[in-house]
Amino acid sequence: MSDSKKDKDFKKLSIDTFFNFEADGIDIAQNQVKLIHNSGDIYASGSQLEVAIRNFFKKKLPEKYYISNGHIIDNSLSTSPQLDLIIADNFRTPILYKTFDETEYLTYESIYSYAEIKSSWNKKYIEDFVTTKERLDKFLTRENISPQFLDAGGKGIMLNIPTTTNNYKNPLFTFMFIGDSSTFSFEHIKDYYNNTNWKYLPNIICLYDKGLIVNINKAELENKIFKVNLYPEFLTNNRDANEWILLKFDKKRSSLGTLYYMVLEHLNTCVLGSPNMLNYLQNIFEINPNNIDYINEF
Repeated sequence: MSDSKKDKDFKKLSIDTFFNFEADGIDIAQNQVKLIHNSGDIYASGSQLEVAIRNFFKKKLPEKYYISNGHIIDNSLSTSPQLDLIIADNFRTPILYKTFDETEYLTYESIYSYAEIKSSWNKKYIEDFVTTKERLDKFLTRENISPQFLDAGGKGIMLNIPTTTNNYKNPLFTFMFIGDSSTFSFEHIKDYYNNTNWKYLPNIICLYDKGLIVNINKAELENKIFKVNLYPEFLTNNRDANEWILLKFDKKRSSLGTLYYMVLEHLNTCVLGSPNMLNYLQNIFEINPNNIDYINEF
């Protein structure tokens, strides 16, 4: 082998171009939204982009993950509104029940993430998102996974030291996807981002044609290091050191690809608990001491 060939560097792969195909599909869905909306079928027009985004994650994510647009339900049977996109663990009994019209009810313990998907921007959407997240936090419950827990298969093990600085290992990751953000203005969200507890804000807003709204560390940025805080809810007591910014892209494929890899990072690091199906069973069928007979009494 010649010295010139040995010294020749490998080619760098432009991975973002791989998202061209998926971005083209989402653009087609966006165009269908406009066509169907103009025909007067407003309900059907809204579902086109939702289906496209769900299909994107279905095709990209491994079999371990289950994609739905159903309801989240906890073991007390408290139930969320229907959500546009839910990412669950396919191996932890995510579906508690599926109706004839394919509506799904998924166990809260098996949920990694949910999202709201809108074909175009309206300033009321951030208010609706915050309200839904506040209600989920108030009315749905699941056990927090200790930062000292190590998921090693089976029931896992507890370590004597935490493996994360977060308060727990199973945060619920949420995001918004906006297809057309041409009417978006920072004025629409500024008050919410300044006055709302960060745990109720979306972890990410993907403005498909502009970029992503994310939370970053200001000190790191001053040192030319771009550090995204995926979980702003854990930074509530340190808001001054962090801030929300728009990460701008001139290509839709870059917005889509960046969103995907941020969601994937959450899926790789989040540690879920397992639903206790006996608890669900007891509440679903109202099993209690008042509706049992003792065999030995007969």
